[in-house]
Amino acid sequence: MISIVAPMYNEELNINSTFEKITNELSKIKDVEYEIIFVNDGSTDNTLQVAKALADKNDTLHVTSYNINQGRGKALRTGFDYAKGDYIISVDFDLSYDASHITAMIETLDNDEITDAVFVSVYMPGGKAIGVPPFRLFISKMGNLMYRHVFSKKLYTSTCVVRAYRNNAIKSLVLESDDKEIHLEIISKLLAQGFKIKEIPGTLTKRAVGKSKFKFKSTSLSHLMYLIHEKPFLLFGFLGFFLMLVGFVTALILIYSRFSGDNEFAETFIARIASPNVVIILFLFGFQMLGTGFIGIQNNILKKELFKLQSHIKSHK
Repeated sequence: MISIVAPMYNEELNINSTFEKITNELSKIKDVEYEIIFVNDGSTDNTLQVAKALADKNDTLHVTSYNINQGRGKALRTGFDYAKGDYIISVDFDLSYDASHITAMIETLDNDEITDAVFVSVYMPGGKAIGVPPFRLFISKMGNLMYRHVFSKKLYTSTCVVRAYRNNAIKSLVLESDDKEIHLEIISKLLAQGFKIKEIPGTLTKRAVGKSKFKFKSTSLSHLMYLIHEKPFLLFGFLGFFLMLVGFVTALILIYSRFSGDNEFAETFIARIASPNVVIILFLFGFQMLGTGFIGIQNNILKKELFKLQSHIKSHK
């Protein structure tokens, strides 16, 4: 059985077309049983009413809802909890990634028994974007390029919602994120528990109907905070090395100004601010930042062990 999870927020104009496109795609697969789960994330328009009316006419469609908008992460977690399929697939509601990606992910899981999750990637070789605003595409590319160096497995795309999971993989995770950082949380916890992820190329197109939900400030901030949480040494280690480098250069300036006999240089602003106290402070703060980074590494090791323990407890409930 296949479960399709589609979070929706103010999507009343897309409901019928999205349902039709998904069902048409799934109908191409022989003898497939499926359920489609629309999760209403506190929409303020007629999304819930339109979805419920459609569900009344179609047994394969299930609609679950809550009143206050809480973010994509909350909607996905709700859909995952409801899903009963052997494969659980999440999609963007406007199908900016065409429904044909659903079939491609299913075939990948069918043909590769060791893969537990399949991610659609616009940035891997063979992937492409059509008609997407350049600024949004640039921000997304930079973010995903950065995350390639965060996780133990180098992924081309870490933030796309279009994914397929084996039931035992996604259901074993104890997920907590309420917003788009859930995509990063899922990767971190899948890898921590030894699950295998595979990417396939995808095509991203511009939204045809409705307004994009992309919010640069909130999305960038949440992803940046998750980056610091996942790889604290990237921030604190860099700051530590930078402060120590500045301290070393300051010490050289201090030594030169004191013993070179170059009176003209000794009167410059740089030479006057170079003092033993400044050197000591820079080195102390540098060591402190490095220490914080190393503590963060140890915390991440403990965190991954906690993920495994949470999964073990959840699977035995």
